[in-house]
Amino acid sequence: MADTDKPTDEQLSGPVVDRRTTMSLLGAAGLGAIAGCTGGGGGDGDSDETTAGSDDGGDTTTADEGAPSMGGRLKAGWFTGSIDELDPAFISVGQFFQLAGNVFSGLTKLGPDLEIVGDLAEDWEVTDGGKTFTFQLRDDVTFHNGVEFTAEDVKYTINRTISEEAPAASKLSSLQPIEEGGVEVVGDYEVTLRWEEANVTSLVYLTRGPGRAATIVSKEAIEEMGSDEYSVTPVGTGPFEVTGHDVGSSVTLDAYDDYFETDEDGNSLPYLDGIDVQPIPEPSSIVNALRSGDIHFANMVPLQNLSQLESDSAANADRAPGINWYGLAMNQDREPFGSRQVRRGMAKIIDNERFVETAYFGNALPDTGPINKGTGWVWRDDKPSDQDFALEEGMSMLEDAGAADASFSILTAESSLRQAKAMRQQLNERGLDVDVEQVTSSTYWTRYEEGDYDVTISGSVIDPDPEQSLWNFYRLPDEGGVWNWVNYQSQEAHDLLAEQRAETDRDARRDLLHELEDTLIADAPHAYLVHQDDIAGVRQEVGGFKHLSGLRNFHQVYLDE
Repeated sequence: MADTDKPTDEQLSGPVVDRRTTMSLLGAAGLGAIAGCTGGGGGDGDSDETTAGSDDGGDTTTADEGAPSMGGRLKAGWFTGSIDELDPAFISVGQFFQLAGNVFSGLTKLGPDLEIVGDLAEDWEVTDGGKTFTFQLRDDVTFHNGVEFTAEDVKYTINRTISEEAPAASKLSSLQPIEEGGVEVVGDYEVTLRWEEANVTSLVYLTRGPGRAATIVSKEAIEEMGSDEYSVTPVGTGPFEVTGHDVGSSVTLDAYDDYFETDEDGNSLPYLDGIDVQPIPEPSSIVNALRSGDIHFANMVPLQNLSQLESDSAANADRAPGINWYGLAMNQDREPFGSRQVRRGMAKIIDNERFVETAYFGNALPDTGPINKGTGWVWRDDKPSDQDFALEEGMSMLEDAGAADASFSILTAESSLRQAKAMRQQLNERGLDVDVEQVTSSTYWTRYEEGDYDVTISGSVIDPDPEQSLWNFYRLPDEGGVWNWVNYQSQEAHDLLAEQRAETDRDARRDLLHELEDTLIADAPHAYLVHQDDIAGVRQEVGGFKHLSGLRNFHQVYLDE
């Protein structure tokens, strides 16, 4: 966003930031592709039409006709072995936040026409050239434990996120120190945030959906329950409260009777009585459950079973453009992956187009870099060739490094088993000795975070801003790289991430991001593979589901049975 196009303080102030300004903010934050997520369910997502309401804009299922039905319980399948973390500041797994987003609220949110509107904030004023944001908060909100929400909860949430160095803290790194006025409680229902420099995208980062930088938590509940219990049965101010959680078996969400939001006709939200969530890690099982009616909704559709829904009259696949990247993560603390030559050789012996066909049934875009096509302002087709498929060159690089017959394993959970097997097949054909080590999803994330693996297929799935998709992954491990589980050590990448964050001119920022992507492609901390479509499974009796890529919001969902 060029300086001359930067929104004024008046344009950024509440209670509504108009669609045009919001689209500029989304573009500046790399979230512009959200605008492409508002077409009909299962369509190509290039329509800007939405259904009126108070929820985030997105695809709406075909049952969304007429007045919504009240009551009933949505049976939802989650394509994972367990849901281990629901404390928003500490969630590092996209599927976990898809659920937690229904339990919590933010200061702002995206409205039905993709304008920024208040969530817990009723209004706000922006001053000092975009450095100071003063929020007027709702005075009718309670947490699920009955405790009143006030401005102190905003300060507590932000301070906790920063002081405990939670993954979400990176989005608040340009906030002034809290003790120096970064967060000032002006009154019970008024709070001021001050940034070190103009931060026009902060309203996007403060949303309850794609932002997550200030998803409000309950101090009283955390102190009473302890952080371990709060991580699985948290207390928020959102439309649903967690009333049961048997990790690995089920999560029970009940409608919160005192939720503050209503629909445009004044009806209390949510419409549902509750949601019963069952982790289902087996691909065929989750699709069969959806087709048979054992569940109404699947948060993800395994691609090998996608064709079953495309021919099913009772259930369908609901698509949104994928704003993500996936790659072969190579643990640089394990030999031979400490060598850049080995990592680049590995990347060059992988045929990405073949991998898309065998692992994703063609439902993904092959790519050799992490910046996705959804962020169109920074996307480019002509990326450096350092990771382009070139079998002879790649094998020569491995041979020169003494790694042409390397032996290692691909760590995987059930949900990515097909991708792991497709990768193993290619690598073994090259003469490498590769096996697949399948573990439970809970064990997978623990081992991945602790560096107890050789390679794995992973990436960024919900944070679509180029910075958000890269910052936590490629900052130095001890200086902000909270998801740098490959132990990538690059001062150049670290500095470029900081430099692009401070750049307000979008063209200049794009150039810095291209330079950063060039560095990552050359260093190959990951062998970049694909960008995958975001696909949920929805039965015909489900209405009101609005699909934003990566999110699963249910407070306007209803059952028409």
